[in-house]
Amino acid sequence: MRRLFSNIRVYEHVGGLYDATLGFWSREVRRKAAGALDLEPGQSLLIAGVGTGMELPYLPRDVRGVGVDLSRGMLERAHRRRVELGMSGLSLGIMDARALAFPDGSGDEAAHVTGQVEAGVPSGAGFDAIYLPLIVTVVPDGSRVLAEAARVTRPGGRVVIADRFWPEDKRRPAPVRAMSWALGHFAMRFDHRFSEIQAGAPHLVIEDYQRVSPGGFFHLITLRKSYVASTYDGSTQSESQGI
Repeated sequence: MRRLFSNIRVYEHVGGLYDATLGFWSREVRRKAAGALDLEPGQSLLIAGVGTGMELPYLPRDVRGVGVDLSRGMLERAHRRRVELGMSGLSLGIMDARALAFPDGSGDEAAHVTGQVEAGVPSGAGFDAIYLPLIVTVVPDGSRVLAEAARVTRPGGRVVIADRFWPEDKRRPAPVRAMSWALGHFAMRFDHRFSEIQAGAPHLVIEDYQRVSPGGFFHLITLRKSYVASTYDGSTQSESQGI
């Protein structure tokens, strides 16, 4: 079904309400996601869909990397959080997570990034860790977001997803799909299966999949990019240092 309008317009004006409502319920999954990123000193991080920056308090203050989002209103709140926390190594800027303006993690492209996020681009190609907080069920094509995340991750790097997915073995009646489609214009869809998102980067290896409180509502998934060269169609070609 075609979208009525972009929920980006909604997010431009509801940053405070977003924090007040979702902030409490998603606190535990954001805390655990920060641990799953397993960042070591000097490693680079990309947060695709950083929103108002609710992840930032759980990350190391000296984190180095970039947070991107399409909502200018949400990013304004993220900017204030970053300053309050003293996270000077994290750049923030407007960018579409479905078309990231970063080089391939394989290092085959010359680094070329423009605009507000240049300061946070890691030296060399690719990021050590990618965090996708509540974004793959919000955008129209979550599988494309995961594909882009996989592309800009260094071989051996991690992709951590915090979101909500429909059970793989459960039917999705037409009324459920219709309600989810309508809700998707204001928040997240709730009828996406993870397998549908994973189709964007089937070469990523699932290292951990857990349900997080409250009530196991949120799903926390940690994936690893193996040491192979990959393409958008999901095919892979072993490199000389393959595992």
